[in-house]
Amino acid sequence: MAKAKGKKGSSGGAQSHIRARLDYLHKAAIYLQSAGVASKQSSSQLVQNGTSQDGEPGSASARIVPLFLSHDTTPGQKSTGTHTSANTDRLPQLSRVFISQMRGVSLKTQMRLPVETKRSYCKRCDTLLSPGVSCIQEIRNESRDRKKPWADVRVICCTTCGTEKHFPLTERRTKKLSERRKQREQEKEQVPAP
Repeated sequence: MAKAKGKKGSSGGAQSHIRARLDYLHKAAIYLQSAGVASKQSSSQLVQNGTSQDGEPGSASARIVPLFLSHDTTPGQKSTGTHTSANTDRLPQLSRVFISQMRGVSLKTQMRLPVETKRSYCKRCDTLLSPGVSCIQEIRNESRDRKKPWADVRVICCTTCGTEKHFPLTERRTKKLSERRKQREQEKEQVPAP
């Protein structure tokens, strides 16, 4: 006898645990990338602000950045600034590891990723693409004098490896035959007969 397939309903299907794992890895990668960017921004603001009148470092923002202890420090011993900057530099790398694991799980289980998820990372270096941080976005139109509006293409260039991804922006020029027939029928119904 054949193996019974799982029920598709409110529970999410037979492989909902795999979808949950893929979703978790993607969200963890997003969090780690944003935490790495936020810590770099706050450290650069601290350097720009300098120290206050008391000699204590001024607070750059109200956001609390967690202190990561390295493996060689004890709980009673404070970590130096070099260790924390090294740990925050590793966060985007850990984000790339999670994206790589997410791709591996989806390939191994033969499960398709959603289009938004597939377009959110670089397929060459597994970097999470966030505009202005790890990628550059622009709109190109290769037609002569940019006369064809349907030739607009969104180009996303990864700043880590330099790979470009191209996505068409507009709809197709022509509709499918079935859609054109439906549209003609609707137009005939709307026009009153004399």
